[in-house]
Amino acid sequence: MSEDGLVKTGIKGLDAILLGGIPKTNVILLQGVTGTGKTLMGVEFIYRGIVQFNEPGLIVVFETNPDKLIRDAAGFGWNLEELQEQKKLQVIFTSPQVFDQEIRSPNSLLLETASEMGAQRMFVDGIGLLNPGPGGGNAPRGGYRESLQQLIESFNRENLTAILSLETGSTPDAFTTKETTDYLVDTVIQLGRDRVGRRTQRSIEILKSRGQDFDPGEHTLQITGGKGLDVFRRVQAPLRTSSKQPTSSTMRSVIGVDAVDTLIGGGIFDGSTTMVVGVSGVGKTVLGTQLLREGSLRQKTRGLLISLDEHPAQIIRNAQTLGLNLEEQVADGTIQIMFESPQELNIDAHYARIIELIEEHDIQRMVIDGMTSYSTAIGAIDVYRDFFHAVVAYSKQRLMTTFFNYENPEFLGISSYMPDFPLSSIVDNLILLSLVEINNSLHRCISVVKSRGSKHSFDTREFVIGQGGISLVPLEHNPVPALPLQSYSSLLSRAPTRFSLPKRANGAPAVQD
Repeated sequence: MSEDGLVKTGIKGLDAILLGGIPKTNVILLQGVTGTGKTLMGVEFIYRGIVQFNEPGLIVVFETNPDKLIRDAAGFGWNLEELQEQKKLQVIFTSPQVFDQEIRSPNSLLLETASEMGAQRMFVDGIGLLNPGPGGGNAPRGGYRESLQQLIESFNRENLTAILSLETGSTPDAFTTKETTDYLVDTVIQLGRDRVGRRTQRSIEILKSRGQDFDPGEHTLQITGGKGLDVFRRVQAPLRTSSKQPTSSTMRSVIGVDAVDTLIGGGIFDGSTTMVVGVSGVGKTVLGTQLLREGSLRQKTRGLLISLDEHPAQIIRNAQTLGLNLEEQVADGTIQIMFESPQELNIDAHYARIIELIEEHDIQRMVIDGMTSYSTAIGAIDVYRDFFHAVVAYSKQRLMTTFFNYENPEFLGISSYMPDFPLSSIVDNLILLSLVEINNSLHRCISVVKSRGSKHSFDTREFVIGQGGISLVPLEHNPVPALPLQSYSSLLSRAPTRFSLPKRANGAPAVQD
């Protein structure tokens, strides 16, 4: 038990949304339909209590065979049989009727066993079986409400923190059982299992918990073989911080190219967020790679590249062809690459892994390559928006410089920076990478549309991608075409018009400065 009187469940992520744990001696109800993970959570609560916090516990089951319970637990790496031999765990298989008699008896063998082994935790699987009616077993003397009250009093008397599981249903009897139990217990946790398209998604929500605050709303619950349960805080939940959002006046080079820094107003502020918009193949990933290498090699900052589109090996190979040796920085840990397939992407779990990587490796520069893939993978536009807001808020709180690469589907001219969802107003800087057709060839161009806090240039500059990555074509030197970009108008339409140039005395066109 922690110093603040909270009992830690030990279940990964659950104590975080409970803001530290559950008040000692609280009686917790796990409710949900079949297959939501109630029994698993109850067993893990007991197991973690023993192995992590040296708190012995009891498991009471009415319908589950103890041998199967032990077998199933072994699949998650939990050796319940060994804990029983060490007298730290007792698995009791009984009937609802006998159990009811035990909790009413002044000489309860069950409670005596708990006292002898120094139990601090108990899990009762299937408390609804004490209720009369269809599926509820025989009616206990005095009714279900009185039995439950006596059970809760027994837990309090023995100083036990207990979990009860309840299978919910749609019958009037099931509804009455749920309503009564919800009222009497201290903490109610709702477990869910929903169909999203053709996949199943599990959820967990704290409905109430007396004596404490908690993170409200529906969070993600996952079951991992060989490990157990994982709870992931919903991405929409606001940051838990009492400090004001910091700011920085430190400005750093974007990719180590002076001309690019000049375009954006001298560089980028620490903690700023930048959206890079461009069609496929224009150089967004190359720019992101250079950004991270600039941070790692010259500014001694750690970087993170996140992609839903390209595997790390492919990213490293592509960078290598341009002379950008990412492999060295990945090997020494100064740059991390996180890849996760967009298939069945759970955004709560994905966001939690990002935060874990950032904090584990003290990341100061991050590139999320492929915001369009997030839009496709997430589906729900409101969740996509919430994810983006969460990343921006977290980045600013850490003063972490973050770049988002967005693939604009409009090839011939731009009518909107982000057609699927207008998020460009949220970021500090907006860089547009575009393709311009001049005569019979395409040219890459870069424009800085906005840069908060900086006096940036509104010039559109041509750039090339070669050994070393992105470099700008000098204004005074542009062999093909014969005239530099400033000789054309409507560059952002990608079908520019050339200005009419005055002629010299000999009839040759004058080249603009």
